[in-house]
Amino acid sequence: MSGSAFAVTHHAFSSGAGRTSDGNGSHASTLKSPSYTKSVSWQHYPLQEEDNERGVAHFVEHMMFNGTKTWPGNKVIETFESMGLRFGRDVNAYTSYDETVYQVSLPTTQKQNLQQVMAIFSEWSNAATFEKLEVDAERGVITEEWRAHQDAKWRTSQARRPFLLANTRNLDREPIGLMDTVATVTPAQLRQFYQRWYQPNNMTFIVVGDIDSKEALALIKDNLSKLPANKAAENRVWPTKAENHLRFNIINDKENRVNGIALYYRLPMVQVNDEQSFVEQAEWSMLVQLFNQRLQERIQSGELKTISGGTARSVKIAPDYQSLFFRVNARDDNMQDAANALMAELATIDQHGFSAEELDDVKSTRLTWLKNAVDQQAERDLRMLTSRLASSSLNNTPFLSPEETYQLSKRLWQQITVQSLAEKWQQLRKNQDAFWEQMVNNELAAKKALSPAAILALEKEYANKKLAAYIFPGRNLSLTVDADPQAEISSKETLAENLTSLTLSNGAKVILAKSAGEEQKLQIIAVSNKGDLSFPAQQKSLIALANKAVSGSGVGELSSSSLKRWSAENSVTMSSKVSGMNTLLSVSARTNNPEPGFQLINQRITHSTINDNIWASLQNAQIQALKTLDQRPAEKFAQLMYETRYADDRTKLLQENQIAQFTAADALAADRQLFSSPADITFVIVGNVAEDKLVALITRYLGSIKHSDSPLAAGKPLTRATDNASVTVKEQNEPVAQVSQWKRYDSRTPVNLATRMALDAFNVALAKDLRVNIREQASGAYSVSSRLSVDPQAKDISHLLAFTCQPERHDEQLTLANEVMVKRLTKGISEQELNEYQQNVQRSLDIQQRSVQQLANTIINSLIQYDDPAAWTEQEQLLVMLPTY
Repeated sequence: MSGSAFAVTHHAFSSGAGRTSDGNGSHASTLKSPSYTKSVSWQHYPLQEEDNERGVAHFVEHMMFNGTKTWPGNKVIETFESMGLRFGRDVNAYTSYDETVYQVSLPTTQKQNLQQVMAIFSEWSNAATFEKLEVDAERGVITEEWRAHQDAKWRTSQARRPFLLANTRNLDREPIGLMDTVATVTPAQLRQFYQRWYQPNNMTFIVVGDIDSKEALALIKDNLSKLPANKAAENRVWPTKAENHLRFNIINDKENRVNGIALYYRLPMVQVNDEQSFVEQAEWSMLVQLFNQRLQERIQSGELKTISGGTARSVKIAPDYQSLFFRVNARDDNMQDAANALMAELATIDQHGFSAEELDDVKSTRLTWLKNAVDQQAERDLRMLTSRLASSSLNNTPFLSPEETYQLSKRLWQQITVQSLAEKWQQLRKNQDAFWEQMVNNELAAKKALSPAAILALEKEYANKKLAAYIFPGRNLSLTVDADPQAEISSKETLAENLTSLTLSNGAKVILAKSAGEEQKLQIIAVSNKGDLSFPAQQKSLIALANKAVSGSGVGELSSSSLKRWSAENSVTMSSKVSGMNTLLSVSARTNNPEPGFQLINQRITHSTINDNIWASLQNAQIQALKTLDQRPAEKFAQLMYETRYADDRTKLLQENQIAQFTAADALAADRQLFSSPADITFVIVGNVAEDKLVALITRYLGSIKHSDSPLAAGKPLTRATDNASVTVKEQNEPVAQVSQWKRYDSRTPVNLATRMALDAFNVALAKDLRVNIREQASGAYSVSSRLSVDPQAKDISHLLAFTCQPERHDEQLTLANEVMVKRLTKGISEQELNEYQQNVQRSLDIQQRSVQQLANTIINSLIQYDDPAAWTEQEQLLVMLPTY
């Protein structure tokens, strides 16, 4: 294997990476990247918990943020906040079956904070305190986290677990654990588990960022060397045993949005540690992609009208085992038709396999994705890189850079042929460790579910039936755009440094922003001043559905699957969102090849389509979701709050018969109206590319968009319930109550950016008060949030206080929250609190300057909120000028 990436004994790192081990057994890895993140992981995971410890690993993770020797109580969180870091965005942690991971992302401008972050990581390793008050307060937080997941997805997972996880340790070791354990575990028991597993030889530190590897490794070693060389308990291994007989499962849950049937196979996990395993993993992955591609093509072409959708996936089910499953969704609750469709697809592959044309298409698409990853180093997701490094360390497998992965794939995938895939497919189909699963959401569908005998008979029928081979339709990979030679730029204005406004001859406006980072991304976003509030009540609820149908149907001459291939080859992506008064259509392209991005956004606006079968599938899913709304408390509560805040028919959900009456043609006509007039569209274009290189593309592809024959009026804001309202909505749903209090204030002065920033600063301080008081007073609340909503055009400010708590204590909690707000209004905010807010916003501004996507989002927010695409340029100046209340 000379010259192979796998020739390295343990890890194959990219250029600029390094690795070290300390005398106490800990490991550290660094990787050079334009941005900066840190991570530490412990391999103690829930699989190692004793029967009376189920949930302790996850509880210990929570407690790391509730006190160490140097940073007691809430000081860990406050220290991160003082650096301008924010939970979720910059600081995060999770516990999986395999590991507990803590991640901190620091800006490249804050290397001085690295030492303090390392000190916190070091204390997480051996100096957590587990104070009784903090432990008791955290029980409710974990209980609420558990409760929030008690939905159909969780219940379905529980019903599937005995089949999917049979003979695995994972079966009875969910990371969140047992709530009885969470309610009764003592600080001493938590500390005992912590001391057993949080030891250096069970730990890996990872640094990915714009920092010299030697410098980073030296800093890590300085901190790691201080840790005592105690050894963690031995990580036990529980090999998975095959369950070699066919099983049958029916899951009946009212909240299931669709009925369907699936076939699951269980087989050993492929750990990639040499070229042979690299090829084998790719073969399994390609089988899944080939099945999905063929199924979607047949649904969209109308060949499969008896199902509403389907998918195949590969999932890890244990450290040494995986599952491949194939699922189709029934249309009109017809389980027999769904079973026939899935059996036919599987049997057709049994008899004919996949064609060389299909395989070449999949290989070409995947190689394009991998090549794009190599070419787009500046846009790499740091948490993804960190996760891959952690996984590599956990599984003792090589870490392959994007370049190494691409080169290996290009060379080794030549070994993958239709014959080798046919052999892999037959190996899978002969596997006896399998089960059939039927998912239904009502008693009638449950009665229509197939019995084991019926499934076996159907399998035998299709095994003996001669089926026609699938004919791959090929790919049309061209987009034809009719350019208007008369299109031109009619006016130009400089709004700020590197920010220009253009007006085109068709009335469209263009905002050009030159970014400062190294990203090679070009973002093109069409902002229409038409949204779902432009439609009457009987249509509003369907506009987002129509938009989703367009996104899944292709554009112009490209079908959905052809569009995916075309997009991969041209390094473009597209997304859209309909929201209230606006619709956003976003296309990402490359600065060295921007034309495909302009072509795509032109075609999406002028030549969008909706596939009849895609529309029917989405329509059916929407009807099913409406039927089961009562069984989804969180969604039901959100809808109740929406209807309570406004006295407007447009907040109401449509009835089943209203949804059913809309055709694909109706949906397409409605969607096209969103961009019916170029004069109502502003194109925001952001990237590190010179303006003169974009002008010709702007006039050709954006200037040629014409007025539609179906103009649409601008939307009207929802009518509020009262002129000045305080609305409290409560819903008790054991074991929790959800409470939202909404207050509206009429602003006497225009709500400009300066006012908004001042209000945000105050709200950050208020949110902290609520969090601290709830914990200190043992109020029975599990979660709390404080959010401000500002509508500058209406000169309107509203505040939403939302929390979940023990059902019998919601009135007490509401009183406490309002007392906290009154005290904060009297006190105002301190200079220190203002300074922390300023650091946090400055952190966001730093990210914004480096990120094309963040800068584009900021400009769009300025445009929508303040009707001024340049408003954001005043943020740094306003930040310095913020007063102390």
